[in-house]
Amino acid sequence: MFYYIDEYHRKNKSVAKNIAKIVYDIEFQLLQAELEDLYKKLNFDSPGTKAFEDALYSFLVQEETFSTIKAY
Repeated sequence: MFYYIDEYHRKNKSVAKNIAKIVYDIEFQLLQAELEDLYKKLNFDSPGTKAFEDALYSFLVQEETFSTIKAY
């Protein structure tokens, strides 16, 4: 039986692995909880979702910044 793995498979696997590593990080969870509390106090729509998005974005940018620095 032949299985086709598209050209983005390895990259997508790597991204998924990095996101899982971030989401289970205690610092990520603390930041997400802190943001969610803040967003609830500020009456944001969907504070839990927004807090998750913002915490994930912040960790992804931080990781990207560190990889760029390591490249030099």
